Amino acid sequence: MRLYMLNKKERMKKILLLFIIVFTINISYSQRGSRERVKTLKIAYITEQLNLSSKEAQQFWPIYNKHDETMESLKKEERRSIRSIKDADGPEGLSEKEAEELLRNHIKGEEQKLNARKKLITDLRQVISYKQILKLVKAEREFNKRLLKQLRDRRQRN
Repeated sequence: MRLYMLNKKERMKKILLLFIIVFTINISYSQRGSRERVKTLKIAYITEQLNLSSKEAQQFWPIYNKHDETMESLKKEERRSIRSIKDADGPEGLSEKEAEELLRNHIKGEEQKLNARKKLITDLRQVISYKQILKLVKAEREFNKRLLKQLRDRRQRN
């Protein structure tokens, strides 16, 4: 209904954006990587929730993608630390010095995540409003909740 209230140019933008999202999702499903599918769905969800203009989207996505790469790298380091704890048969299998080093690295990683998040907000402020940034935070949380719920539901069915 709302689509008909928009002028013709705005309707075409919305239709084009919807087409791009559907096309991207379709390509994503034809690929094998589940991470890629999730990333594509996340992009579509965030795009829909933020209602970005084409100009905003052109500036927003490079900034967001760079942030996403940084966060993925930090999470990868975190997974390595967790794996090293598992390989040592839990914290009991670590020396006090190894445990201290892992804990320091953990704190450092958390600080890096916080700094990356602050940088994202600072960089995005040049492109979108604070309200849209809050919508982004909300959209990310909602997307992650939905994703976790789907994973839980799949595990319960199997």
